[in-house]
Amino acid sequence: MEFYDVVRKRRSYRVYKPDIPEEDKINRILEAARLAPTWANKQGMEYIVVKDPETVKRVWNAVGQSQKFVEAPMFIVGIISESGSGSNSNGIKYFPLDCGICFEHLILAATAEGLATCWIGWFNETKIQEILDIPKKFRVLALTPLGYPVKEKGEVKDRKPLEEIVHFDKF
Repeated sequence: MEFYDVVRKRRSYRVYKPDIPEEDKINRILEAARLAPTWANKQGMEYIVVKDPETVKRVWNAVGQSQKFVEAPMFIVGIISESGSGSNSNGIKYFPLDCGICFEHLILAATAEGLATCWIGWFNETKIQEILDIPKKFRVLALTPLGYPVKEKGEVKDRKPLEEIVHFDKF
């Protein structure tokens, strides 16, 4: 799929088929995330691929949004420690930005593979850490169900026009 087609087709899905995606697709998606640029090339992101059905259910419970989702067959969870990144001269920590860049690569790659995702930002981080035995030094900043969509969505169209969001030379 051509890059701009991927960007236009990337949507949040909340209903999934029960089929687990093929290993080669999962590996290509993780490879795309691995290749994402990070602060000073520290490459602090790590990923947990959750396929065990019982563990997937426990993660869904920690997400706690059953009214919005039909359970997907698996999750990819993105974790990073603050020491896995850096900060600028203003003291702004870059670990959330590194996570965002890497996870967006992952989600766009999933779209290119014909898979559905939904970047979930509302979940119980402590429960996710406990369920997946994540060491305390790591933060869980990103997780997405991964699977095949039950129904394809159209291209993204409900966005503000460029004229409303782009400024040239000054605000």
